[in-house]
Amino acid sequence: MVHRVETVSLMSPGPGTERVLTVHRFGEPGARPKVYLHAALHADELPGALILNRMIGWLRAADEAGEIHGEIVVLPYANPVGLSNRIMGYHLGRYDLDGDGNFNRWYPELSRKIGNHIGNLLGDDEAANNTVIRKAILEAVNAWPGEGEANTLRKALMALSADSDFIFDLHCHGEAIQYLYFPEDHWERYGDLAAELGCRTILFFPTDSGSTFDTAPTMIWHALRERFPDRPIGETPFTTTLELRGQNDVGDDLALEDATGLWRFLQRHGMLAGDPGDPPGLLCKPTPLGGSDNLVAPVAGVISYRVALGDWIEAGEVVADIVDPAEIDFQKARTPVMSRATGVLYGRTISRLVRPGQSFAVVSGSVELPPNDYPVIDY
Repeated sequence: MVHRVETVSLMSPGPGTERVLTVHRFGEPGARPKVYLHAALHADELPGALILNRMIGWLRAADEAGEIHGEIVVLPYANPVGLSNRIMGYHLGRYDLDGDGNFNRWYPELSRKIGNHIGNLLGDDEAANNTVIRKAILEAVNAWPGEGEANTLRKALMALSADSDFIFDLHCHGEAIQYLYFPEDHWERYGDLAAELGCRTILFFPTDSGSTFDTAPTMIWHALRERFPDRPIGETPFTTTLELRGQNDVGDDLALEDATGLWRFLQRHGMLAGDPGDPPGLLCKPTPLGGSDNLVAPVAGVISYRVALGDWIEAGEVVADIVDPAEIDFQKARTPVMSRATGVLYGRTISRLVRPGQSFAVVSGSVELPPNDYPVIDY
């Protein structure tokens, strides 16, 4: 098939304005597996946009050569609403400024509605059941009212992706090493993705709960498998969030490196023709998401870090001091913040000014942690 470019209109925020998603499609429409990739759902996280821009040309050539097995859908930027969120020269793309929350939260949970609809349609053939489920998923998404501009965006993204077999959500941290959120039930089969991308932290996350973009489709499959245990239903789609270093790690050299790793993964797992060879070795072992310690500022002040990104941290070690610049006594001016986890400092905020309760850095850990003593403001 020939590369197709589509536009999906979003709700207009006002007279005389228009916002659209630009969608690139490759391969055979409706063919399996279906692969979906998008970048910049948090619109101020832009490394992935250059990665997908690099891959579009490669995919176009592969499409023309008949080397795409299935269908691949690419959105180089997933959030034109957030791309326009500029205040006095600063771009803030994580939240809807009209009050509708984090763009990567509050995706609808549709499994009950879907289950009520398909209960009498499922039989003893897994492939046929999967087709019924995918059709019902898209019908439920299209029926969701999705009121408001941000929900219009959420609905459009789900309509493009929710029936996919593979979903790649490309993000980044404020400042970070390369890491990813990995669905724990797919590790044995697809763990080479972390190796291809050179990840130094791998966070296992459960796919049967949550309200994020990557858990919205997986929750449906989990719920249907639990509701209809006597009917063969396929495994949950592979959904992963790639955290591509930090917000300022944007450039063609890094994009080429990451795009090449993604390309080899797609080849190895049958979505693209070609022999990628053996994957490189893993740089770390996976740890549970619940083992990560969100370091929280107990007071307001300026952060002074004692360690660097990627450093190994022991539980009880001071990671940073929160400094009151107006305090005369140098030591009294500093409030130390210790890690509860033993692991790698894998991400931290760009801003060095924090308020009480704000999460400002994260350390991986292999042991599940109890909730933090402080109420956490997670920006």
